[in-house]
Amino acid sequence: MKALRFVVLFFVVCAFTNPAKLVKLEYIFKVGDVHEWVQVSKQTITQDIPGAGEMTIKVAIDGGMQLKVVELTGKGAKVQTTYSKIKMIMNMPPPMGDVTMDSEGADDNMQNKMMKSMTQKPFFIYMNKEGIIEKVEGTENLYSGISELGLEAAAAAQAKQSLQQAMSEQSIKASIEMSLMQYSPAKVKTGDTWKNTVSTALNFPMQINNTWTFEKLEGTVASITSDGTVVTTDKEKTTTINGMQAKVDLNGRQMTKGTVDIKSGWPIKMEVISEIKGKMTLLAGGMLPQDTDVPMEILSESTFTIK
Repeated sequence: MKALRFVVLFFVVCAFTNPAKLVKLEYIFKVGDVHEWVQVSKQTITQDIPGAGEMTIKVAIDGGMQLKVVELTGKGAKVQTTYSKIKMIMNMPPPMGDVTMDSEGADDNMQNKMMKSMTQKPFFIYMNKEGIIEKVEGTENLYSGISELGLEAAAAAQAKQSLQQAMSEQSIKASIEMSLMQYSPAKVKTGDTWKNTVSTALNFPMQINNTWTFEKLEGTVASITSDGTVVTTDKEKTTTINGMQAKVDLNGRQMTKGTVDIKSGWPIKMEVISEIKGKMTLLAGGMLPQDTDVPMEILSESTFTIK
């Protein structure tokens, strides 16, 4: 009798227990599909300059981009990418002061004109179904309008070099990846986790080791989070910063939460927060008689929406 009760209870429990649904999360690409991408970010960079004390720089970014699928590939798609809007506001201590660069700002401002010259200039990203940008192509087109701004040759070359450093292929790749979900190659259900590694948007040898979690599924909208560790992969590699050679030892954490339409695989909204701390070492040379350590902290918050 007890055995019968157990069997009956077992079937009753099973009848009211819905197993989590397995879902294949992936980006669906169709030639001609267009996605409008919007970014709102703010970043605070604090540095402790030897002999000068603490210096804080605040950066606000408001950008828009159009992503158009132009070709299917074996692993995903070739996507034509075009900036529709670029606005950056930098608040810096004296004597540098504040700087605003706005592609939609007044044309009598050269910095606005530089930003405007980079809009509506298509380049291409190759993206797989898991949300990884495999390569970026044609970014030289972004800077093709610099020569038409009326700058002297030396000034135009310097402006182009500065923009290439600020918006390198690596930083563009990492910035777009940061706004995307990266998916598991296998089917997943709520509660499942998976891992991946991507580069940071900083022009330093750094990467983010992400652990993603499928939090919940409501209809066709999935909620997904990520907790990532940020590490320097090569502490001896030198990087050019404002004409100076430097190397970094930075570590931190990046957290992401977002929603995605499982029918298309494309995110609806992504929120990303990161905190990175450590030091940058300016290498001896020029006016620096010896290597100089600069402790620094970078706090960033970004919101991305894709339609």
